[in-house]
Amino acid sequence: MRLAPLVLSVRESGRTRSGVAQGSCPFCGVRFAEGQEPFPCPDGSADISCAPCHLVRHLERDTIAEEAVLIWLPEMTQPALNALAHGAHRRLARDGALHRAASPFGLAPEHVPNGALEAIRALEARSFEAETRLGASSPRVLGAALMRMKPRAYEDRARLLGGLRLWPRGRFFVDGEDVYPQLIADRVAA
Repeated sequence: MRLAPLVLSVRESGRTRSGVAQGSCPFCGVRFAEGQEPFPCPDGSADISCAPCHLVRHLERDTIAEEAVLIWLPEMTQPALNALAHGAHRRLARDGALHRAASPFGLAPEHVPNGALEAIRALEARSFEAETRLGASSPRVLGAALMRMKPRAYEDRARLLGGLRLWPRGRFFVDGEDVYPQLIADRVAA
């Protein structure tokens, strides 16, 4: 299966499933939950992707700062990171602890239910390096900068941003409601 390129972006239009197995995200390859609907894009088109990949392509979202954080992780691709996030979030959901993904440092280490939260902590700690290099770890700040870029620079953003990645925090808002717990619950049940 050939995956579509996934680059930190703003206002990306929806895509179809060309070359990817039906029922899988065309960017990271993770299987969709049964009956999952496409996410609406700002231009009105439908985005056929998983929630974390949708976030990467839509840093302009009003809720992006609650849904994700920028991290520095050049040794891993964004699609691989999103697949890792799916696994960690599913594990927390099975333990009834998905809410901990949004604030992984809120508990003492001895209260960690499994390795999923420890992995999330290690990855989210990489936001300090992103802040050092970029001046911010907020995807909202990067999204605003991307929207102001000249077209030629925007096209070269994959190279310009290097090892910068978006870590999803286990939240995804649609019309003011966090639907990510349901998306993960559907995948855990499948």
